[in-house]
Amino acid sequence: MLTVDTMIVIYLSGWALTSVGAYAARKCLVDRIAPAPHPCFVSVVAGAMWPLLVVGLIELGAVVVATKTQRRSTFYSELYA
Repeated sequence: MLTVDTMIVIYLSGWALTSVGAYAARKCLVDRIAPAPHPCFVSVVAGAMWPLLVVGLIELGAVVVATKTQRRSTFYSELYA
């Protein structure tokens, strides 16, 4: 069972990794004409919300799987009709 201390370490580690990842992604994907006014602040906020990003990625994966499954069942139902 996870203790509170372990959960805090996991959350803070995820926060740090996500903040660094968001900052690195900003370096590659920055809009040269109108850059964000506070890129570090945006990276830190994204890092704080990393559990929501994980949930969003899981939901996106579920939608992709559902879409691919729907295509297959439609194809096979037309094949046998």
